Amino acid sequence: MYTPEYGRYLKRDTNFLEVKRQLFHLVAISLWLIPIYVLPEGIVILLFTLAITVNLFVVFKKQPFYGLFRPLLEGLERTENIDKPGIQALYANLGIFVAFVLFGDSSAVGVLTLAVGDSFSTLVGKFFGRSKLPWNGEKSWEGSLAFFLSVYTLLSAFTGSDSAVPVALLCSLGESLKMQIDDNFTLPLLATAVFHLM
Repeated sequence: MYTPEYGRYLKRDTNFLEVKRQLFHLVAISLWLIPIYVLPEGIVILLFTLAITVNLFVVFKKQPFYGLFRPLLEGLERTENIDKPGIQALYANLGIFVAFVLFGDSSAVGVLTLAVGDSFSTLVGKFFGRSKLPWNGEKSWEGSLAFFLSVYTLLSAFTGSDSAVPVALLCSLGESLKMQIDDNFTLPLLATAVFHLM
């Protein structure tokens, strides 16, 4: 259904929008590293609960939260998410929260994997992705390689290359699959679980 709000979404430059989205994605998700490493577990769980609650109010367009975040959403949300603004942020917050509850501060690996890998793979895939994956025509070999290399490089500096290889490899494969569950939820869980098992 066409509305004036939907019309504003359609007029945006999608390339510039995706660059803005991924820069925001990278920074906003990385901010979870601070409470995970600095604050006591109970406070971190409280922060996650608050963030997820506010995120739910935004997704369902409940005031005053939706109104507070509306300028940000209008500047960053993809057209296909206009009916559920902030839904991908909700999946990310839930995925990181579950990883934290299950694995504690090891969930930082999931945060880094989602923040860096997802951002780089999306941008490289959008601008340079020419060779589509045979199992998922919406993704490219170039994007998957960008995911692997960015995650491997970052995790090697923080965790060592022994754990960086399996995390980067399995998560780049996981990110490339067509699944019903959003990868913003699954990636932090998968990365943290693989790291924890190493």
